[in-house]
Amino acid sequence: MEGKEIFSQIARISDHIKAYIETKLSYLGILAFEKAVKTISLLMANAFVFMAGFLALMFLSGAAAIYLGSLLDSLLYGMLIVAGFYLLLLIILVAARKRIFGRMAIRIVKQIALQDDEPAGQK
Repeated sequence: MEGKEIFSQIARISDHIKAYIETKLSYLGILAFEKAVKTISLLMANAFVFMAGFLALMFLSGAAAIYLGSLLDSLLYGMLIVAGFYLLLLIILVAARKRIFGRMAIRIVKQIALQDDEPAGQK
């Protein structure tokens, strides 16, 4: 009789372990989905800010080119000065891209990946 009780206990423990593993896998799937949603929403928000900033920058650049053109009595020279400024800025950004953008990308990904995953009461 004891042998049957031991086997029934082992079977119940086995069922509990299977249920725990299924629950944990389900939780990890939901957690991965949550991180993906956070990443996508962060990218979309940054893309919106980037596009708004880019649009404002283009209008300001056009205004600066027209202003410089009126000062130099040649719209072409104003446009060339603004274009030269952006070319110089591009060269600087390309030269320092790993230092500037590499650290920023690592910091953002680390922040998303290492966020507190479990509620405070479950630790």
